[in-house]
Amino acid sequence: MAKKIVLAIIVLMLVPIAFVGVVLLWPFDLVALPKCPLPAGVSAFRRFDDVPPQLVHALTQRVGEIVPVGARFDATDVVFIGPGKFRRLIFIWSRNNRWVVATEHGGFAYNDPVFAFQIEGNGREAVFLREEIAWPASICSTASGLLDVVRSPDSSED
Repeated sequence: MAKKIVLAIIVLMLVPIAFVGVVLLWPFDLVALPKCPLPAGVSAFRRFDDVPPQLVHALTQRVGEIVPVGARFDATDVVFIGPGKFRRLIFIWSRNNRWVVATEHGGFAYNDPVFAFQIEGNGREAVFLREEIAWPASICSTASGLLDVVRSPDSSED
């Protein structure tokens, strides 16, 4: 009887350790994101280093840190990677002075926020236009729609 209790305690201690090990060592993401066809006249970027710094600043001021495409992040509400690692870049599109940034947002309810910005003031200012929440199956259509969103006079602040 005592051996069974000891064995049960050992198993109960090993299960959480095994779970953490699998999550940390898992070689791929559980969410499969679609490959979006690039709309006509649109340029695509996968790194913040390749886009205007005022866009990066405006976005991170709005939502906080965003890890690079493919980097590990906390896709659930369980923190394994580190504090504030709940957002990951999917892609950045631009057409003229319109910029659309698609991201992943982990937490209790995983989703894919997509943001639209307009670069104004001779390229000195990134003005937030709109955020729409997508799911993996709707990222492409959501991002495409935000390329054409019209700026309203009160959209500079949300």
